[in-house]
Amino acid sequence: MTAKTIINANQKGGVGKTTSTSFEAIIASLPNEEFNNKCLLIDFDKQANATSIMGKTFDKGFPSTVISAVRDNDLKGAIVELTPNLHMIAGGGDMAKYGLYLELLYPFKNDTPQHVAEVTKQRTFHFSKMLDPLRDLYDYIWIDVGPSTDIKVDNAMVCADYFVIPQETKTYSFEGSLDIINVYLQTLIDDFGEDFKGEVLGLLPFLLQPKRDLHESIIAQTKEAFGENFTFNAIVNNQKRIDDYPEYGISVIDHHDRKVFALFADIFKELEERIELFESLGDIPENYTYKPRYLNGNKLTDSSRKLDLSTFKPKAGA
Repeated sequence: MTAKTIINANQKGGVGKTTSTSFEAIIASLPNEEFNNKCLLIDFDKQANATSIMGKTFDKGFPSTVISAVRDNDLKGAIVELTPNLHMIAGGGDMAKYGLYLELLYPFKNDTPQHVAEVTKQRTFHFSKMLDPLRDLYDYIWIDVGPSTDIKVDNAMVCADYFVIPQETKTYSFEGSLDIINVYLQTLIDDFGEDFKGEVLGLLPFLLQPKRDLHESIIAQTKEAFGENFTFNAIVNNQKRIDDYPEYGISVIDHHDRKVFALFADIFKELEERIELFESLGDIPENYTYKPRYLNGNKLTDSSRKLDLSTFKPKAGA
């Protein structure tokens, strides 16, 4: 197997990147027959929010961060098993020093355009080269990135095969989606050509406040700008449980939690369908529509009730 590497990307913070990344990795790794993938989650954000929520969810500690592993030239040594199918490399505040580390590792020795371009590429693709030996160990790799566009984020972005753009249904977030696709990703294409291989699978709407007409308007603008086929079927609603997970970890207490898992089960299955379309047709057909299997409207389906969520049930006495 060769892992498909996925990044939920947006230059704006607080739009659902870490929530999407964490749940997509969890769902993909569930032991149910329709999932059951070997997955690796890498926290490449100095805020380390994915590390925090996964640590609380699985009651795990992380002896090493991704940057300390990079400095030790040993990513494998930093991998922590959360479940047999889901592994993680933690993030940490030392990510802030990664740019300086790359500058010292690959210094500019002269200012000729050719040399500058060569060193810039070495700096940008340093982590991607380190990640290569792990790609054959997993079906999927998720990288959680911060909301910036610097050499640290560039190092993660060039690893990706596919991007999902979580978009809060607000005007500024819509403009941010336009910017990340038309400016930031295009800059990476211009700079590195065929060495940058990432494709945008689509935009995933996040409705983070009570529903208003503006949200419907933003979704309509999104579909008009990018096409209905590039907008995910699901809309992630502002459910109180999603707000609580970062504080307490992800758990399944009642049907509200099951709805969150069902929602992201559909998101992951749509993600898989979109990848299959890209790999078979080279694009997402204009008439593509995902048909939900796990959450039909607001109702759980029989398929969702069969999801093995035993790992996420609160332990006795907790």
